[in-house]
Parts: sequence; C-alpha cells; structure tokens
Amino acid sequence: MFKRSLLSCFMLFNIFLFGLIGFAHQALSQENTFTYDNFSLTLPEGWVKQDVPKGSEKETVGSLKSEKINGTSILVFCYKGWRYDYRNVRIVGLKTIASVYPKGQEQLKKETKLKTDGGLAVVTELWRGAVDAGGTTVFLQTPMGIIKSRAGWILMLGFTPDSSGGQLEEDFLKMIKSAK
Repeated sequence: MFKRSLLSCFMLFNIFLFGLIGFAHQALSQENTFTYDNFSLTLPEGWVKQDVPKGSEKETVGSLKSEKINGTSILVFCYKGWRYDYRNVRIVGLKTIASVYPKGQEQLKKETKLKTDGGLAVVTELWRGAVDAGGTTVFLQTPMGIIKSRAGWILMLGFTPDSSGGQLEEDFLKMIKSAK
C-alpha cells in the first residue's frame, strides 16, 4: 500500500511538473504581433497596437504605440494595386513627412536596403523634422520603412522626440527585420 501511494504521489508530481513547464513555455513563447492581410511584424517589448486615428487615409492599416518611450508611435500603411511601386510609395512617405514637419526636415540616414527574417526586401531611411510647439521649435525623428509584401507595399513611419530617436530606431529595425 505504501508503494502504491508513493507511486501515485510521484505520478501526480510529474503531471504537475509537466503542466507547469508547458504553461511557462506557452507564456514565454507568445509574441506580441501586428498582422494585416498576409503581412506580420513582431513587436518588441513595450509596444502595443492601438486604434487607427480617426480621419486617417484609407491606406492606414495600423497604429502602434510605445509604452516605454513617451510620445512615440508608428503608423503602418498598405498600398495595393498596379499603380504602386517603390518610387511611388517613397514619394507618399516623403510628402507625409513634409506635411508633418512644416518648419523643415532633413535626412539623417540615407536609404539602406536589407532583408527581413521572412525574406522580404526593405528600404529604410531616417528623417528629422521641426514643428512649432507653443512658439518653440521642437525636433522629432521619423524612421521610414518600405516593404514589398504579399499584402502590398507597406509603408511604416515612426514619430518620436529627437532625444528618443536612437531608441525608436532600434525598435523600428527590430520590427522591420521580423516582417513576414
């Protein structure tokens, strides 16, 4: 009888242990992702999806916000159809940057080509722009990424205070590299 109860305790302990390991693995392996159509990004820690701002253009398919970097967000656009190519989407991105920064903008990093972990071709750039905030000129940084995906041409534009530009650029590149 003692052997049977010892065996039962051992079996219950193993079931508990395997259940605990399975739960921990599941909790650790869940990733925070943004998906649209046949396109997805893994979001770094501290990033969340939010509702697309009202009044956004119809191509706006996502809005991401950093909970770690104050005043930092990324807009995701998708352009579909035969009339779009890299050049057209880049012009749309540059016009958006110009409209957001009416006091001027400058390119901090030229176009850089890379491949994502999913094999997609990407071109990134980094811009800085000036806006008027209560009579004071404030500088913001905007990374721009253009990705050719099965969903269409994806344009990503980030916005952050100039002092947080390096942090946003690092997270932005993590997202871009995870694209599938």
